Amino acid sequence: MAGIGTKFQRLLNANLDVLAGRPGVPAVVLVVMAALVLVRAGLYPGTGGDDGEQLIFSQVFAWGYQVRNPPLYTWAVMGVSQVTGANLWAVNIVKFALLAAMYLFLWRACRHLFRTPEMAAVAALSPVLMYYVAWEVLTGFSHTVMTAALYAATFLMVVRLQRNPERTTTFLLLGAVIGLGAQAKYAYWIFLLSLVAAGLFDRALRRAFLSPRMLLALAVAAALAAPHYHWLWQHFAGLKSQGGAVAQGLNLKGLGHALNAGFGFLTPFWLIALACFPAVLNRKAPPIAPAHPMARVIGIHLALVLAGTLIGALLLPDFRLRTHYMFVLLLAPVWFLLLAEAAPRRPGRVAAFAGAVSLCLAAGPVGLAVKFVAEPLVCERCQHHVPYADLAAQIRAMGFRGGTVSAYWHPDPLPGNLRAVLPEARVISLKHPDVIPPERTPAGEAGQCLVVWSADARRDLKLTAIGETNRLFAAGIPPGAPHRLLVAPMPMGQGKTATLGVVLTDGRGKCR
Repeated sequence: MAGIGTKFQRLLNANLDVLAGRPGVPAVVLVVMAALVLVRAGLYPGTGGDDGEQLIFSQVFAWGYQVRNPPLYTWAVMGVSQVTGANLWAVNIVKFALLAAMYLFLWRACRHLFRTPEMAAVAALSPVLMYYVAWEVLTGFSHTVMTAALYAATFLMVVRLQRNPERTTTFLLLGAVIGLGAQAKYAYWIFLLSLVAAGLFDRALRRAFLSPRMLLALAVAAALAAPHYHWLWQHFAGLKSQGGAVAQGLNLKGLGHALNAGFGFLTPFWLIALACFPAVLNRKAPPIAPAHPMARVIGIHLALVLAGTLIGALLLPDFRLRTHYMFVLLLAPVWFLLLAEAAPRRPGRVAAFAGAVSLCLAAGPVGLAVKFVAEPLVCERCQHHVPYADLAAQIRAMGFRGGTVSAYWHPDPLPGNLRAVLPEARVISLKHPDVIPPERTPAGEAGQCLVVWSADARRDLKLTAIGETNRLFAAGIPPGAPHRLLVAPMPMGQGKTATLGVVLTDGRGKCR
């Protein structure tokens, strides 16, 4: 048994050497992300609602698409689509490139904060020990992933300012990051303001934040973000309607949601971290060295984020904090591991923690491959397995040559997925009637109008899909228009099929 334990410890040490050596973290991150792109875009024929929305929005450039999310992610998809085409490769390359950037920015920051390359490496990769980072982002989320990358980039700039408050280049880069973050997700402001407020408790950062050079950063940020926020101001009525009213009393239920979201987001990181570094909680154990000053800054930042979240939960009666909103706590693992580096610990604990990190990194692509094979055997709604390419071939066989596709979005995210397989058409999501790309049918031609809905839904959506299309395009399609059912088998589905209902007509109204 002792021999087995020794071999296992050697394996853990070798794994730690890979993470902490050269090329180390960058190589590991790029290999894992490349594997995720290949499995996610290469195997799965469909995508979820978040990525599907981006394929719809990216048909047209705009300074804003929805008041609930800024446009930067859509612009990134639009740019990559110029190379790959508007397909699943585009949305997955953007997503996993941003996830890679998150880890690499954290790594660059951690190299300045930790005394050893081993602790810097495991700290940078430690977000993978949180379920929502390790797994949920693989099949969902869009703006959240971009914002996480910009959280990490902002943190890196703050660390650089803490080291050298006089470097003008860092202020300019910070301004660029703020300008991008402001257009990634509005939650970015919570992260930024709490981090700046926390930085005022540090002498070097206070000097930097109050420096005249900060005006350069603000100018760059304003120049980048101004067009979108001008658009947002013009659409402020829609944003205001999404806000919650102030509660007459304390919203204890909302407080429970907030606490659950915070613990849920950090799970199972906190369990693994405490198992490996229990001395962090032992106030009687003298530290082996003082923690880096940024540990205090991060701790105050996290406290401010949590305090703001709890106050919002108590005061807003309709407060429903979704767990992935807590990406704003991204720096919690770095903070904990800075404390762990300063606390006494048993030999081998860093290697054990690194082993858990590597297992979770490898579990991503492996888990996606297993999900592709196993999920169709048990799922009720196999959204990612719908054979859209086969269904698109049947649509073309009906005589569809191009024009407008008006697709209903429930219960499957049809619009974005149809956009990926019908590049000759403009595709409209009836869920987002404000985002209407220009017609692609040449002037003087009638074009075609294709109305699509899921025939696997529990209720008949034909009348709803036709009615919404008529309302949006003045198409005048009669409710009793003849329709066809298109059926295609799901890959690995053991006989399961996906069925679409379609109505194909010549161009009617603005649906052409």
